Amino acid sequence: MVFAARGILTGQASHEAGPSHGPLSQRKQSSDRQGSVKLTMTLLVRNEADILEDNIRFHHAIGVDSFIVMDNLSEDDTPAILARLAREFDIELLRQKEDDYNQWQWVTEMARRAARDHGADWVINNDADEFWLPEAGDLKQLLASLPDSTSSLRVMRHNAVVGCAGGAPLEGHSHPRHSDIFEVRSRNQLGHLLPGKVLHRASEVVTVAQGNHGVSDLPGQEEAAGARLRILHFPYRSLINYKAKIRLGGAAYGRNTDLPTGVGATWRDHYRGLDTGVVDRFWTELAQTPEEQVIGRYAGHLFHDNRLAAVLNGDVGQAEAASQAAPPQRERAHAGGGAEVLAQARSQLLGSTATMVRDFSAGQAHFIDRAGRNLRWQRPMYFNLRFAINSAEAHEARLRALITGKGPTALAADFVGLRDVFSLFPRNDHMRPFLAALLQASQSAAVQRLRADCAGRRVILHTSCHPRLAATQETHRSFAPLEADGDRRWHHVFLLGTTEVRSEEETPLTFFYDGQILQVPVPDNYESLHRKLFYAYMLFDLLTEPELVVKIDDNILLEDAAGFVAMVDRAAGAGLPCAGRRVGGERHDGQWHGWHIGKCADPLIEARGYQYPLPRAYAAGGYGYLLNREGLAACSYMYLSMKAFFAMQAVGLEDACVGHALYAKGLELLDVSGPDHLLALPGLTTKEYQRRQMGWSQQVTL
Repeated sequence: MVFAARGILTGQASHEAGPSHGPLSQRKQSSDRQGSVKLTMTLLVRNEADILEDNIRFHHAIGVDSFIVMDNLSEDDTPAILARLAREFDIELLRQKEDDYNQWQWVTEMARRAARDHGADWVINNDADEFWLPEAGDLKQLLASLPDSTSSLRVMRHNAVVGCAGGAPLEGHSHPRHSDIFEVRSRNQLGHLLPGKVLHRASEVVTVAQGNHGVSDLPGQEEAAGARLRILHFPYRSLINYKAKIRLGGAAYGRNTDLPTGVGATWRDHYRGLDTGVVDRFWTELAQTPEEQVIGRYAGHLFHDNRLAAVLNGDVGQAEAASQAAPPQRERAHAGGGAEVLAQARSQLLGSTATMVRDFSAGQAHFIDRAGRNLRWQRPMYFNLRFAINSAEAHEARLRALITGKGPTALAADFVGLRDVFSLFPRNDHMRPFLAALLQASQSAAVQRLRADCAGRRVILHTSCHPRLAATQETHRSFAPLEADGDRRWHHVFLLGTTEVRSEEETPLTFFYDGQILQVPVPDNYESLHRKLFYAYMLFDLLTEPELVVKIDDNILLEDAAGFVAMVDRAAGAGLPCAGRRVGGERHDGQWHGWHIGKCADPLIEARGYQYPLPRAYAAGGYGYLLNREGLAACSYMYLSMKAFFAMQAVGLEDACVGHALYAKGLELLDVSGPDHLLALPGLTTKEYQRRQMGWSQQVTL
């Protein structure tokens, strides 16, 4: 194990429901005041070979200048480890041969020696299982920031969780090299809140209390460290180790005639119960399965901090790189002013997402936590919670990685990745304004024009393709009577795809709009009709605020302007998200599977039937239907969150897909059809019917 001498190695800490903390930052060049601070650590040890070297190396790396270590009758490799480390670090070794655990006297002697012989300014009276971790910087920087009136700093201790497999609680263990889950509020063996420790200004007359929990005979004030400094505590590393300590420590307390019997009560109690199963039962209650650790983290009882383990395992460089997020201002190098809009949207998205993921996970954890530890294992969520929140956590992590440091052009090109990330946690509605900002940043002029044209208006969306654009223009001309009396509520949009064949896995976030033609990056073929329409619905949802959208095909004509307006008024007044002719209800085996044959560009699609059942009810596409903003949002949600559905190599029925989108959101459909209006929306007719009527009329006349 190699540590940078007195260097600060950066790690990565994540904050869920526990106390606030941040990563260790790389030490800056010490100021004169920092350089004058000398820090000495005292350690009273007995059989600490499994942890002692990690303790000394770690604390030296974060600012401890010298150590005074008293060995109290160790029988393992502790003396040899100390002798070896003393050749590398400034360590004064002391031997204590008494076996009555008169700790306060021994530690007081070392604390005074730190002031007298080591020239210390500050002293930490430590145990080998305690690791003092600053929120930021190193210990010297923290001490240099304290006012002269502060004589001691009280620091909370957080026990490392004893992790175990589901059926092996007695094999539970913890260690600073692999433990990264800690208790927010730790308790001792008797269930009492675990007292903190203090570090203090050096003094030759200081007195240290039993357990190092306080000092006296110092001028000045004690200050609470709060989140600035905490102690990661490893008292329960293994059951064998714990029993050995209790056997030695409990016996030592029993031989001490100077201390009141209440001092060391937890050690004394467990010493009496060593051979009666008391300690085994205590360890069983102490150990936590992976499921319980997830529950505890999100219910607020535990927190995650991997910085100590990262440093001890030499993973510091990797953790440091991971902790340094690309600053938003890097966007300016990509696309000028548009990137500034995007940077703000990104910051809002990541912040809102983090809050949403934390609240979602906490809500799931509290649900199972309320059951109590003895009952929760009977609940399915006990075993499934960590999987239930995987999607939310993965969504946040992948979203951060995907959108950080990229400009509008690169992000718009990776629309596939954005949709995949959204599909992991589709309740994150904060994605929608981010995508709108991305479009604004990459295509400002087109976005502004589409918004202005559609704001508050009734948009008639003419679904077309390049070969049938003339037919669409004919349909458009038939709607002239709508605006004959100066009615400006209507706006017509011609929806086209592209002649380029592009799969859903290649679809970028872009569009063309010139005031009438809206072209989206979806193939202009029959089998991609559902993709083309849903892409357009997404754009309307993200970018515009129309009163409603009327979708019609290019074989439709306006026949009765007054009747059409009355129908639209009725649908708008009903407030339902979708209106049209209600169809559906057939089982999969009762459906007609051949509407597409003879229409598709891909021969493979021509050979296949439909790949999904129809919804129970939907609005017939050829009849025409209306979507208000709620209906548009439902379609947009489906398109963004279900990329794999739209990527199926099968014919897509756009009207059935709208039905699925409404069903997924629990939305209702208004049926506006009637006996006299079976071919098209009231006020509309089909070109086929009109030609037939005209032809028959001519025959009758002849």
